[in-house]
Amino acid sequence: MFKTVATIIVTVIGVLFAMQNFDHVAVYLFWGKAINIRLVFVIAIAGVGGYLIRYFTGISREDALKRRLQAAMMNTVNRRSKKKRAKDYDEEEL
Repeated sequence: MFKTVATIIVTVIGVLFAMQNFDHVAVYLFWGKAINIRLVFVIAIAGVGGYLIRYFTGISREDALKRRLQAAMMNTVNRRSKKKRAKDYDEEEL
């Protein structure tokens, strides 16, 4: 029931936002004449573009952090194995 009410409320807010921003605006690209686009589409394109930029930036950061974590784990494993080998070597001498 809550999901249905929340969906209806979000839909109504979205429709009201779109109706208020339905005017045409002039968008100038790098070349040529201005293009008249409805403001709601300009806002939507800017929002989706910003989300995608942030998403792909986050993916690259996540990959970098995974690589750093794997390197740190390998260093920890190498240190432990070196200590264990040194300890085993010392015990063999006794």
